Amino acid sequence: MEDRIILSATLRLLDNKLDGLKETVQALQAHCAETEKGMLQYDWYISASTDTIKVLETYENSEAVLFHFDNYKPFAPRLDEFRSFVSLEVFGPASATLLRRVEKINAEHFTTVSYLNKLNK
Repeated sequence: MEDRIILSATLRLLDNKLDGLKETVQALQAHCAETEKGMLQYDWYISASTDTIKVLETYENSEAVLFHFDNYKPFAPRLDEFRSFVSLEVFGPASATLLRRVEKINAEHFTTVSYLNKLNK
């Protein structure tokens, strides 16, 4: 659990295209569930005003995050029709490779102070 990486992404919904986003995200989640053994959580949320999207992701380690970044690429063009990127936060002991990968988008990295987690994995 100490290697676990959590990501929090903030996105903007484009032109009130929530239905298209939902359809694409469901297909993406099904794909990830089948192909990413290191993914523990991949939840998408929308604000009450339906303009801000939050994606919460949890992975076993940095390698699982890097795998996801490459694995979701076939879905990126479709997602770009519905959302725009705002920011990314990375929590936990991210590897140097992961930090280099997210450097170009100015991701903010937070290291662990202490754990209290009752999740099974």
